[in-house]
Amino acid sequence: MNYNLNIAAESGENQKSTFASLKSLLAHLVDEKKILIQAFLAMLVTASLSLLAPLMIGHAIDKYVQTKQYHGVLVYSAILLTMYIITFGAGYVQTKLMGTVGQDMLFTLRNAVFNKLQELPVDFFNQNKAGDLISRINNDTDKINQFFSQSLMQFVRFILIMIGAGIFLVSINLPLGAAALAPALFIWVFTRFISPWVKRRNAVSMRSVGYLSSAVQESLNNFKVIVAFNRRDYFREKFNESNQENYSNAVSAGLANNLFMPVYGFFSNIGQLVVLTFGIYLISTNEFTIGLLISFLAYITSFYNPLRQLAALWANFQVALAGWDRIARILNLENNMPVIRISRLPNNLR
Repeated sequence: MNYNLNIAAESGENQKSTFASLKSLLAHLVDEKKILIQAFLAMLVTASLSLLAPLMIGHAIDKYVQTKQYHGVLVYSAILLTMYIITFGAGYVQTKLMGTVGQDMLFTLRNAVFNKLQELPVDFFNQNKAGDLISRINNDTDKINQFFSQSLMQFVRFILIMIGAGIFLVSINLPLGAAALAPALFIWVFTRFISPWVKRRNAVSMRSVGYLSSAVQESLNNFKVIVAFNRRDYFREKFNESNQENYSNAVSAGLANNLFMPVYGFFSNIGQLVVLTFGIYLISTNEFTIGLLISFLAYITSFYNPLRQLAALWANFQVALAGWDRIARILNLENNMPVIRISRLPNNLR
Protein backbone atom coordinates (compact mmCIF):
# COMPACT_ATOMS: atom_id res chain seq x y z
CA MET A 1 0.00 0.00 0.00
CA ASN A 2 1.27 3.49 -0.88
CA TYR A 3 1.77 5.53 2.31
CA ASN A 4 4.02 8.22 0.82
CA LEU A 5 2.31 11.49 1.74
CA ASN A 6 4.30 13.67 -0.65
CA ILE A 7 3.70 11.46 -3.68
CA ALA A 8 -0.04 11.64 -2.96
CA ALA A 9 0.17 15.43 -2.81
CA GLU A 10 2.18 15.78 -6.04
CA SER A 11 -0.11 13.44 -7.96
CA GLY A 12 -3.16 15.50 -6.98
CA GLU A 13 -4.62 12.81 -4.72
CA ASN A 14 -7.04 13.96 -2.00
CA GLN A 15 -7.28 17.45 -3.47
CA LYS A 16 -10.27 19.34 -2.11
CA SER A 17 -11.95 22.62 -2.84
CA THR A 18 -11.66 25.48 -0.37
CA PHE A 19 -15.20 24.88 0.92
CA ALA A 20 -14.66 21.12 1.33
CA SER A 21 -11.37 21.66 3.19
CA LEU A 22 -12.97 24.22 5.49
CA LYS A 23 -15.95 21.97 6.17
CA SER A 24 -13.74 19.04 7.17
CA LEU A 25 -11.63 21.32 9.37
CA LEU A 26 -14.65 22.81 11.16
CA ALA A 27 -15.79 19.27 11.99
CA HIS A 28 -13.00 19.24 14.58
CA LEU A 29 -14.53 22.27 16.33
CA VAL A 30 -17.69 20.54 17.53
CA ASP A 31 -16.47 20.54 21.15
CA GLU A 32 -15.83 24.30 20.95
CA LYS A 33 -19.34 25.13 19.70
CA LYS A 34 -20.42 26.94 22.88
CA ILE A 35 -17.32 29.17 22.99
CA LEU A 36 -17.64 29.91 19.27
CA ILE A 37 -21.26 31.05 19.75
CA GLN A 38 -20.21 33.37 22.57
CA ALA A 39 -17.39 34.80 20.46
CA PHE A 40 -19.76 35.24 17.53
CA LEU A 41 -22.25 37.17 19.68
CA ALA A 42 -19.46 39.46 20.93
CA MET A 43 -18.30 39.97 17.35
CA LEU A 44 -21.90 40.74 16.30
CA VAL A 45 -22.07 43.51 18.93
CA THR A 46 -18.85 45.12 17.68
CA ALA A 47 -19.95 44.91 14.03
CA SER A 48 -23.42 46.36 14.74
CA LEU A 49 -22.11 49.30 16.75
CA SER A 50 -19.43 49.99 14.13
CA LEU A 51 -22.12 50.19 11.44
CA LEU A 52 -24.45 52.37 13.49
CA ALA A 53 -21.83 55.01 14.34
CA PRO A 54 -21.45 56.63 10.85
CA LEU A 55 -25.21 57.08 10.49
CA MET A 56 -25.38 58.83 13.85
CA ILE A 57 -22.43 61.07 12.96
CA GLY A 58 -24.07 62.13 9.68
CA HIS A 59 -27.38 62.80 11.42
CA ALA A 60 -25.66 64.88 14.12
CA ILE A 61 -23.86 66.99 11.50
CA ASP A 62 -27.03 67.75 9.53
CA LYS A 63 -29.29 68.35 12.54
CA TYR A 64 -27.03 69.85 15.20
CA VAL A 65 -23.65 70.97 13.84
CA GLN A 66 -24.99 72.99 10.89
CA THR A 67 -27.70 74.56 13.06
CA LYS A 68 -25.20 75.19 15.90
CA GLN A 69 -27.23 73.25 18.47
CA TYR A 70 -24.28 72.24 20.60
CA HIS A 71 -26.33 70.51 23.28
CA GLY A 72 -27.37 67.87 20.71
CA VAL A 73 -23.73 67.53 19.61
CA LEU A 74 -22.70 66.79 23.22
CA VAL A 75 -25.50 64.25 23.63
CA TYR A 76 -24.53 62.42 20.44
CA SER A 77 -20.86 62.56 21.46
CA ALA A 78 -21.69 60.90 24.78
CA ILE A 79 -23.73 58.20 23.00
CA LEU A 80 -20.90 57.55 20.56
CA LEU A 81 -18.36 57.36 23.39
CA THR A 82 -20.52 54.77 25.15
CA MET A 83 -20.81 52.78 21.94
CA TYR A 84 -17.04 52.81 21.43
CA ILE A 85 -16.44 51.63 25.02
CA ILE A 86 -18.91 48.76 24.53
CA THR A 87 -17.21 47.91 21.22
CA PHE A 88 -13.82 47.80 22.94
CA GLY A 89 -15.12 45.49 25.69
CA ALA A 90 -16.84 43.16 23.25
CA GLY A 91 -13.70 43.04 21.11
CA TYR A 92 -11.62 42.08 24.15
CA VAL A 93 -14.04 39.26 25.06
CA GLN A 94 -14.01 38.00 21.48
CA THR A 95 -10.20 37.96 21.31
CA LYS A 96 -9.93 36.11 24.62
CA LEU A 97 -12.49 33.47 23.64
CA MET A 98 -10.91 32.85 20.24
CA GLY A 99 -7.48 32.49 21.84
CA THR A 100 -8.94 29.66 23.92
CA VAL A 101 -10.47 28.06 20.82
CA GLY A 102 -7.15 28.26 18.97
CA GLN A 103 -5.21 26.57 21.76
CA ASP A 104 -7.84 23.85 22.16
CA MET A 105 -7.81 23.31 18.40
CA LEU A 106 -4.02 23.00 18.42
CA PHE A 107 -4.15 20.51 21.29
CA THR A 108 -6.85 18.42 19.59
CA LEU A 109 -5.15 18.32 16.19
CA ARG A 110 -1.74 17.37 17.55
CA ASN A 111 -3.26 14.65 19.68
CA ALA A 112 -5.24 13.32 16.71
CA VAL A 113 -2.16 13.23 14.46
CA PHE A 114 0.05 11.65 17.11
CA ASN A 115 -2.54 8.98 17.95
CA LYS A 116 -2.97 8.26 14.24
CA LEU A 117 0.78 7.76 13.86
CA GLN A 118 0.65 5.10 16.59
CA GLU A 119 -1.83 3.10 14.50
CA LEU A 120 0.04 3.15 11.19
CA PRO A 121 2.31 0.26 10.11
CA VAL A 122 6.10 0.33 9.79
CA ASP A 123 5.69 0.66 6.02
CA PHE A 124 4.35 4.18 6.55
CA PHE A 125 7.51 5.27 8.37
CA ASN A 126 9.68 3.65 5.71
CA GLN A 127 8.01 5.78 3.02
CA ASN A 128 7.97 9.10 4.94
CA LYS A 129 10.81 10.94 6.60
CA ALA A 130 10.65 11.81 10.27
CA GLY A 131 11.48 15.46 9.62
CA ASP A 132 8.48 15.89 7.34
CA LEU A 133 6.17 14.31 9.93
CA ILE A 134 7.56 16.59 12.64
CA SER A 135 6.95 19.59 10.38
CA ARG A 136 3.31 18.54 9.90
CA ILE A 137 2.75 18.08 13.64
CA ASN A 138 4.49 21.30 14.72
CA ASN A 139 4.52 23.79 11.85
CA ASP A 140 1.31 22.97 9.97
CA THR A 141 -0.86 22.70 13.08
CA ASP A 142 0.57 26.01 14.30
CA LYS A 143 -0.54 27.71 11.06
CA ILE A 144 -4.08 26.49 11.73
CA ASN A 145 -3.88 27.69 15.33
CA GLN A 146 -2.78 31.16 14.21
CA PHE A 147 -5.73 31.46 11.87
CA PHE A 148 -8.33 30.31 14.41
CA SER A 149 -6.96 32.27 17.38
CA GLN A 150 -6.12 35.51 15.53
CA SER A 151 -7.97 35.68 12.23
CA LEU A 152 -11.20 33.66 12.15
CA MET A 153 -13.52 36.06 13.99
CA GLN A 154 -11.88 39.07 12.34
CA PHE A 155 -12.57 37.36 9.03
CA VAL A 156 -16.25 36.90 9.88
CA ARG A 157 -16.58 40.38 11.40
CA PHE A 158 -15.12 42.06 8.33
CA ILE A 159 -17.54 40.18 6.10
CA LEU A 160 -20.52 41.22 8.25
CA ILE A 161 -19.34 44.84 8.31
CA MET A 162 -18.96 44.80 4.53
CA ILE A 163 -22.46 43.38 4.06
CA GLY A 164 -23.95 45.88 6.51
CA ALA A 165 -22.06 48.82 4.97
CA GLY A 166 -23.21 47.74 1.49
CA ILE A 167 -26.85 47.66 2.66
CA PHE A 168 -26.53 51.14 4.19
CA LEU A 169 -24.88 52.49 1.03
CA VAL A 170 -27.66 51.22 -1.21
CA SER A 171 -30.41 52.34 1.18
CA ILE A 172 -29.06 55.89 1.53
CA ASN A 173 -28.76 56.47 -2.22
CA LEU A 174 -29.22 53.64 -4.71
CA PRO A 175 -27.36 55.09 -7.76
CA LEU A 176 -24.42 56.31 -5.69
CA GLY A 177 -24.32 53.09 -3.68
CA ALA A 178 -24.34 50.92 -6.80
CA ALA A 179 -21.52 52.99 -8.35
CA ALA A 180 -19.49 52.78 -5.14
CA LEU A 181 -19.89 48.98 -4.89
CA ALA A 182 -19.12 48.27 -8.56
CA PRO A 183 -15.32 47.85 -8.03
CA ALA A 184 -16.06 45.11 -5.47
CA LEU A 185 -17.29 42.91 -8.32
CA PHE A 186 -13.83 42.96 -9.90
CA ILE A 187 -12.30 42.11 -6.51
CA TRP A 188 -14.61 39.09 -6.15
CA VAL A 189 -13.72 37.79 -9.63
CA PHE A 190 -10.00 38.26 -8.98
CA THR A 191 -10.19 36.47 -5.60
CA ARG A 192 -12.14 33.55 -7.02
CA PHE A 193 -9.62 32.87 -9.77
CA ILE A 194 -6.39 33.53 -7.85
CA SER A 195 -7.16 31.74 -4.53
CA PRO A 196 -6.55 28.14 -5.75
CA TRP A 197 -3.14 29.15 -7.10
CA VAL A 198 -2.23 30.86 -3.79
CA LYS A 199 -3.24 27.74 -1.87
CA ARG A 200 -1.04 25.55 -4.11
CA ARG A 201 1.94 27.88 -3.64
CA ASN A 202 1.58 27.66 0.15
CA ALA A 203 1.25 23.87 0.01
CA VAL A 204 4.50 23.63 -1.98
CA SER A 205 6.23 25.94 0.52
CA MET A 206 5.09 23.83 3.47
CA ARG A 207 6.26 20.67 1.73
CA SER A 208 9.70 22.17 1.18
CA VAL A 209 9.85 23.04 4.92
CA GLY A 210 9.23 19.36 5.60
CA TYR A 211 12.04 18.37 3.21
CA LEU A 212 14.41 20.80 4.93
CA SER A 213 13.46 19.48 8.35
CA SER A 214 14.05 15.93 7.07
CA ALA A 215 17.51 16.87 5.78
CA VAL A 216 18.48 18.40 9.12
CA GLN A 217 17.10 15.46 11.08
CA GLU A 218 18.90 12.92 8.87
CA SER A 219 22.20 14.77 9.15
CA LEU A 220 22.03 15.03 12.93
CA ASN A 221 21.00 11.40 13.39
CA ASN A 222 23.89 10.17 11.22
CA PHE A 223 26.49 12.72 12.30
CA LYS A 224 28.94 10.13 13.66
CA VAL A 225 28.73 8.07 10.46
CA ILE A 226 29.15 11.22 8.34
CA VAL A 227 32.34 12.16 10.18
CA ALA A 228 33.69 8.60 10.23
CA PHE A 229 33.31 8.19 6.44
CA ASN A 230 34.21 11.81 5.64
CA ARG A 231 30.86 12.55 4.00
CA ARG A 232 30.48 16.07 5.37
CA ASP A 233 30.77 17.67 1.91
CA TYR A 234 27.98 15.46 0.56
CA PHE A 235 25.56 16.27 3.37
CA ARG A 236 26.54 19.95 3.28
CA GLU A 237 25.68 20.06 -0.42
CA LYS A 238 22.45 18.16 0.21
CA PHE A 239 21.45 20.62 2.93
CA ASN A 240 22.27 23.60 0.72
CA GLU A 241 20.02 22.20 -2.02
CA SER A 242 17.14 21.70 0.42
CA ASN A 243 17.68 25.13 1.93
CA GLN A 244 17.77 26.82 -1.48
CA GLU A 245 14.61 25.00 -2.57
CA ASN A 246 12.86 26.04 0.64
CA TYR A 247 13.97 29.65 0.10
CA SER A 248 12.68 29.73 -3.47
CA ASN A 249 9.33 28.21 -2.51
CA ALA A 250 8.98 30.56 0.48
CA VAL A 251 9.61 33.58 -1.76
CA SER A 252 7.07 32.29 -4.27
CA ALA A 253 4.46 31.73 -1.52
CA GLY A 254 5.18 35.18 -0.05
CA LEU A 255 4.64 36.86 -3.41
CA ALA A 256 1.40 34.93 -3.88
CA ASN A 257 0.14 35.88 -0.39
CA ASN A 258 0.96 39.56 -0.92
CA LEU A 259 -0.73 39.71 -4.31
CA PHE A 260 -4.15 40.41 -2.80
CA MET A 261 -3.22 43.61 -0.94
CA PRO A 262 -2.29 45.93 -3.86
CA VAL A 263 -5.21 44.73 -6.00
CA TYR A 264 -7.70 45.23 -3.17
CA GLY A 265 -6.21 48.62 -2.37
CA PHE A 266 -6.40 49.77 -6.00
CA PHE A 267 -10.09 48.95 -6.40
CA SER A 268 -10.84 50.37 -2.93
CA ASN A 269 -9.34 53.71 -3.96
CA ILE A 270 -11.43 53.66 -7.15
CA GLY A 271 -14.59 53.14 -5.08
CA GLN A 272 -13.76 56.05 -2.78
CA LEU A 273 -12.96 58.28 -5.77
CA VAL A 274 -16.36 57.45 -7.30
CA VAL A 275 -18.12 58.40 -4.05
CA LEU A 276 -16.32 61.72 -3.76
CA THR A 277 -16.92 62.70 -7.39
CA PHE A 278 -20.55 61.60 -7.59
CA GLY A 279 -21.36 62.78 -4.03
CA ILE A 280 -20.05 66.32 -4.60
CA TYR A 281 -22.12 66.49 -7.79
CA LEU A 282 -25.26 65.44 -5.88
CA ILE A 283 -24.61 68.09 -3.22
CA SER A 284 -24.25 70.76 -5.92
CA THR A 285 -27.69 69.79 -7.25
CA ASN A 286 -29.21 69.81 -3.72
CA GLU A 287 -29.96 66.08 -3.89
CA PHE A 288 -27.58 65.24 -1.04
CA THR A 289 -26.52 66.79 2.28
CA ILE A 290 -23.05 67.21 3.73
CA GLY A 291 -23.92 64.96 6.67
CA LEU A 292 -25.10 62.19 4.36
CA LEU A 293 -21.93 62.51 2.28
CA ILE A 294 -19.80 62.17 5.43
CA SER A 295 -21.85 59.12 6.46
CA PHE A 296 -21.51 57.74 2.95
CA LEU A 297 -17.74 58.20 3.01
CA ALA A 298 -17.61 56.47 6.40
CA TYR A 299 -19.62 53.53 5.06
CA ILE A 300 -17.53 53.27 1.92
CA THR A 301 -14.48 53.21 4.20
CA SER A 302 -16.19 50.54 6.33
CA PHE A 303 -16.77 48.55 3.16
CA TYR A 304 -13.36 48.81 1.50
CA ASN A 305 -11.04 48.97 4.54
CA PRO A 306 -12.14 45.47 5.63
CA LEU A 307 -11.40 44.37 2.07
CA ARG A 308 -7.80 45.49 2.54
CA GLN A 309 -7.68 43.58 5.82
CA LEU A 310 -9.32 40.58 4.19
CA ALA A 311 -6.50 40.54 1.66
CA ALA A 312 -4.06 39.61 4.44
CA LEU A 313 -6.57 37.39 6.26
CA TRP A 314 -7.46 35.54 3.06
CA ALA A 315 -3.78 34.77 2.53
CA ASN A 316 -3.59 33.42 6.12
CA PHE A 317 -6.73 31.44 5.41
CA GLN A 318 -5.13 29.80 2.37
CA VAL A 319 -2.01 28.99 4.43
CA ALA A 320 -4.18 27.38 7.13
CA LEU A 321 -6.09 25.31 4.56
CA ALA A 322 -2.85 24.19 2.92
CA GLY A 323 -1.60 23.08 6.34
CA TRP A 324 -4.89 21.31 7.04
CA ASP A 325 -4.67 19.41 3.73
CA ARG A 326 -1.24 18.10 4.76
CA ILE A 327 -2.53 17.04 8.18
CA ALA A 328 -5.73 15.53 6.77
CA ARG A 329 -3.64 13.23 4.54
CA ILE A 330 -2.32 11.58 7.70
CA LEU A 331 -5.68 11.43 9.46
CA ASN A 332 -7.38 9.89 6.40
CA LEU A 333 -4.87 7.06 6.01
CA GLU A 334 -6.12 3.54 6.60
CA ASN A 335 -4.19 0.92 8.49
CA ASN A 336 -3.67 -2.30 6.52
CA MET A 337 -2.41 -4.28 9.51
CA PRO A 338 -4.77 -7.02 10.71
CA VAL A 339 -6.35 -6.47 14.11
CA ILE A 340 -5.90 -9.41 16.44
CA ARG A 341 -8.53 -9.66 19.13
CA ILE A 342 -7.86 -11.90 22.12
CA SER A 343 -11.06 -12.87 23.83
CA ARG A 344 -9.35 -14.78 26.61
CA LEU A 345 -5.81 -14.49 27.95
CA PRO A 346 -3.76 -17.66 28.39
CA ASN A 347 -3.34 -18.86 31.96
CA ASN A 348 0.36 -17.95 32.02
CA LEU A 349 -0.45 -14.27 31.17
CA ARG A 350 -3.14 -13.76 33.74
